[in-house]
Amino acid sequence: MSPVSVLLVDDQPEGLLALEATLAPLGLQLVTARSGREALRHLLSQDFAAILLDVVMPGMDGFETASLIRERERSRHTPLLFLTALSRGQLPELRAYAVGAVDYLLKPYEPEILRSKVSVFADLYRKTELVKRQAEVLRETERREHEGELAEAQRRVDAERARAREELLRREMETHRNQQRWLEAVLAALPTPLALVEPGTGHTLLANRAAQGLAGGGLAYREAQSLLEGLVVRGTEGQVLSTDEQPLMRAARGEALQGFHVDWEWGGQQGSVRAFSTWLPRMHGRPETVLLALLDVAAPSATVQLVEGLRQLTPVHPGREGVEGPLPVRQDERARDASTPEPEHPVARKG
Repeated sequence: MSPVSVLLVDDQPEGLLALEATLAPLGLQLVTARSGREALRHLLSQDFAAILLDVVMPGMDGFETASLIRERERSRHTPLLFLTALSRGQLPELRAYAVGAVDYLLKPYEPEILRSKVSVFADLYRKTELVKRQAEVLRETERREHEGELAEAQRRVDAERARAREELLRREMETHRNQQRWLEAVLAALPTPLALVEPGTGHTLLANRAAQGLAGGGLAYREAQSLLEGLVVRGTEGQVLSTDEQPLMRAARGEALQGFHVDWEWGGQQGSVRAFSTWLPRMHGRPETVLLALLDVAAPSATVQLVEGLRQLTPVHPGREGVEGPLPVRQDERARDASTPEPEHPVARKG
């Protein structure tokens, strides 16, 4: 704790010397002023445990100085002890107490009494400052505890939000995986050759079994072109098509194919397909994708292929385990099929 300061105000040097000698045993920091104005300047930058103020001074006397001291918020409650050589009278004392004095002493004063009075005010100042510091420490401690509680609460909220986001993301990813597995299962079961292609690159993301078996997979995989020795793909005019001219890469470049016809030969086999493509937008967390369908025109019609695919997807009826057979056909449909002539096969027309 810094030393306690006391302000001594007297226009007479010998008066200041006497006060310093009297109060020296108390170990206080004694600050002197030769006028009321000088005393006020000290009060601008320093707090004091008590102010010993001479009444009779030239210019600004002790009462005027005390009034100005009491007007300042910082020194409004600083104890004032008036010292005067005037004979005791009711009027000066009343005026001193009216401006906030706590005591009024006549010169010559008793040194022991003056030290005792000043010592009391010095102890009171120390205890007041100690209480202020303790209160400040308590406020700081409470502030830190409050900030710590707020930080802990915010941490719990952030952790809960993070867990909720992770759980939501996990569920979304699981949903997307289930949707993808379902889509893959559906595509794999369909008899029509289908492939999901990455736009631009032509990289095949998924090809069902029918697409993998068509021309050794050479029409559904860009990479298969260099692996299948002897694979030839021709256009409608019989010209050999490069990889970039074939349906897969044309669809990957954004071209909407509507029955683009190609013929293929490989390993002693040959066939014809019509290619269809459509652009699938971003959905369910999946990027934009191209759907390529390769209709084998040398195979049964698309309707027959679809019926065959439905037969593969149809579960066994309860109570009929091991029973297999074609899908039931209504009588009117059987009659209509019998009366409708079978269309000429595209391959037969080519012959």
